Amino acid sequence: MRTKYLAAIFLLAIYSLGQSQGAGPAPPSNASVQQPVVSIGLASPEYQEDFPPVVADGHHAVSWNKGYLLSFGNGSRPIALYDKTGKWLFETPLTFEGAARIFVQDASPSMSGRAIVAVSAVNNEGAAADLIAEVGNDGIRRFIRTSPFYPFRVCATDDRTVWAYGKELTQDRNADPHGHYPMLREYSFEKGQLRSEVDRITARAPKGVAVDGGIPYDVQMRCDSKRVVILSIPTSELMEYDLGSSRVDRWPLALLPDGFHLTGAALTDSGKIYVSALHGAAKPQAQTAIFQVSVNSSGTAVWVPVTIGPAEGKWYVLLGSDGENLVYARGLQSPTLFWSKTNSVAAMGIAPTNF
Repeated sequence: MRTKYLAAIFLLAIYSLGQSQGAGPAPPSNASVQQPVVSIGLASPEYQEDFPPVVADGHHAVSWNKGYLLSFGNGSRPIALYDKTGKWLFETPLTFEGAARIFVQDASPSMSGRAIVAVSAVNNEGAAADLIAEVGNDGIRRFIRTSPFYPFRVCATDDRTVWAYGKELTQDRNADPHGHYPMLREYSFEKGQLRSEVDRITARAPKGVAVDGGIPYDVQMRCDSKRVVILSIPTSELMEYDLGSSRVDRWPLALLPDGFHLTGAALTDSGKIYVSALHGAAKPQAQTAIFQVSVNSSGTAVWVPVTIGPAEGKWYVLLGSDGENLVYARGLQSPTLFWSKTNSVAAMGIAPTNF
């Protein structure tokens, strides 16, 4: 039986789901001064495919990686995986022995066509365990308990390890204790935690702002066989962890153009980082955009406009990449996904612009 897919695309926009040590980069002081107004580089789609629609129940999200599309949600809602042609591969519920409630923070497909899921399981007495699970067509294959570390973003680099970005929780799970602990961690299902980086004390969010943000998709994480990339609006920084050298680079992140918020992100095979954004939500004058995130000569990560225009109910939602193609959805009424390349900004002679 095929899982329905329309709501997954809609809910992507609304679903509420460097240095190794020392102080992190301070948030930039530059403010937005204008909105980009022209398209400079999104090519016409090279490929598109319709995916089966999902029943609109307000609790689904979708993730694209490694050539697979993954549908996931909270509670007893199943994990469902599709290939690039829209073919349904499997659907399986998340069940843990003794768990009365299950909460899914994030999920991403792996290279072997399984799902990597960050999940919290709560028993009848209210005791909670934070886990990263590997889910296949035969159910939960393996899992790692990470408590008190609470991963809110996960991704898989290959079939051996997974990466998680998150925070530690106090015993009552109501607070982030700050202090010294790593926010970025690599796990093996056989060996447990392998590597860690990004000291919590160096990740500085404004007073009253949670490190995982207050708006869906404020923190984006993508990884491939060479790197892990984290884009954090709450702490105003871009981080890139090089898997070969075990080095993390961190750059201050310029403010988003005024009024925009993120709806998705992508990391291409060449290492380019893109985000989709929306300004104005459902208002008639709403704008939708795709930006490339590029580090300029002064060492600040800035927003280079790729395309921008009226949303008209069809805002961009980046799901990920396929080689150098961006994979994205448009609109609330169609389950179609598109594959498009972007033109080279450097080749066009257009310098990164800090709005």
